[in-house]
Amino acid sequence: MADARRVEAVADTSFLIALQWLELLETLEQVHTKVLVPERVWDEFAEGASEAELAAVAKIGVIQRAQVSDATLAAAIGAAAEGGEAEVIALALESGITLVLMDDYRGRKVAQRLGLKTRGILGHLLLLKQLGHINPVRDYLERLTERGFFLSERIVAEVLLLAGER
Repeated sequence: MADARRVEAVADTSFLIALQWLELLETLEQVHTKVLVPERVWDEFAEGASEAELAAVAKIGVIQRAQVSDATLAAAIGAAAEGGEAEVIALALESGITLVLMDDYRGRKVAQRLGLKTRGILGHLLLLKQLGHINPVRDYLERLTERGFFLSERIVAEVLLLAGER
């Protein structure tokens, strides 16, 4: 019987980069049955990755590169969201996938208005802790901020409270 917690998703560049920084890319296999990555997002991710990092990502079985087939849909969404985020949203809609993995505030709001669920890196960390795959969340938050990922004090406090670490 399939694990009901494992779902399909479409991922954005910043989400993948944050997982890479935290050395948690392989955790996608623990919570997703498939993670589509639009070609534009893959290209953005690959710009900052080494050949070894790209090879490691390619070994993660749930990650699948995909092309948005409806360029008009992506362009229409692009009027409200950035390029990579627009492709993530368009690919989710045309693939019938209801979850997008992204941290961009504007992109998340557009996705939610279109009926999609969103999960950012902090939600992913909380899910991993809930499932017993990581502990503590605080260490990962510190690593993110060390890399320049902006987290407000309010958000950090909320995440730590939800993680039972406050």
